[in-house]
Amino acid sequence: MPAVQPGSTILVTGASGYIAAHITREFLENGYNVRGTVRDDAKGQYLADLFKDLKGDFSYVIVREISEEGAFDEAVKGVDGVCHVASPVTFVVKHLDDVAIPAVNGTVGVLKSIKKNAPGCKRVVYTASSGTINGPGGPPTRYNEEDWNEVDLIRCEKEGSEAPGDSKYRASKVLAERAYWDFLKNEQVSFDGVTIHPPMVYGPIIHQCDDPAKLNHSVGNRIYPYVAGRMKQSDLPESGSNFVDVRDVALAEFRAMTTPEAGGNRFCVSAGPYSGNDVCLVLNREFSQLENVPKANTAPGYREELAKTSNVVDGSKATKILGIKYRTIEETVSDTASSLIKRFNIQ
Repeated sequence: MPAVQPGSTILVTGASGYIAAHITREFLENGYNVRGTVRDDAKGQYLADLFKDLKGDFSYVIVREISEEGAFDEAVKGVDGVCHVASPVTFVVKHLDDVAIPAVNGTVGVLKSIKKNAPGCKRVVYTASSGTINGPGGPPTRYNEEDWNEVDLIRCEKEGSEAPGDSKYRASKVLAERAYWDFLKNEQVSFDGVTIHPPMVYGPIIHQCDDPAKLNHSVGNRIYPYVAGRMKQSDLPESGSNFVDVRDVALAEFRAMTTPEAGGNRFCVSAGPYSGNDVCLVLNREFSQLENVPKANTAPGYREELAKTSNVVDGSKATKILGIKYRTIEETVSDTASSLIKRFNIQ
């Protein structure tokens, strides 16, 4: 029997975001009702129109500032489960606290609201990041759910405002996840928790986005530049970290909410390493109309050699417990490119 039953109401925070919109759709398609938090009515109405014909019912509430005390007090009332996805994503801050305090306060704030106002809530699934697991250590390191990224915390402590923006962001995610697990451990709550840890997330765009500059960090910085002809031959092979399809993240969130034995676990949701060369292989083969796409190296064994130079985020636990079968880089890049071309009318 699922931990949270079909027909239940799930709160998805930040529902108008790239990943959260897919999570919302996954629950609705499986007969769950979803209440999404959004910053304004325009975003909420866009989602209401997008999801109007699905099996479950969608509604939305306005939460303009997630780090404010009691921001989720009304939103959580009557829910059976919560997917907490909303979190600040920025790499341009002067101090760690500029991004860490909103991340921690938003995470702890929703847990406080659930404890106070949602006695029927059974589980909270928190969207963390592979950045709370893998530090910037040299390849070929393999990371899994037993690991914690201490490197960026130490670097931010030593370098202060001079630490790189991506280190501050990853450190903020570590602090927020620690606060999440500490709350579940130290507070008397009626719900359990699960964390989901994706690396770079790609896949089709379904949320409201009319400007490439507003794309999520992964797609906007790692796929769109290739599709838009902004990358050069000299940029290859561009070892590209690890990836996962946004639809696989959404399925993992759904199964983390509904699979009883998932409670109390962290899950890396990762299809493994890829490179910019892999992106170009797909674009060269399937999207010949695109101009200025670098020519991929098609030599046999080249992909495997590149993979040896990458760290690996091990997603096998999610396969074993949640049944996730990851999409290939070919399918993910193809669907991402098709979505970008259609959305932004790229010729």
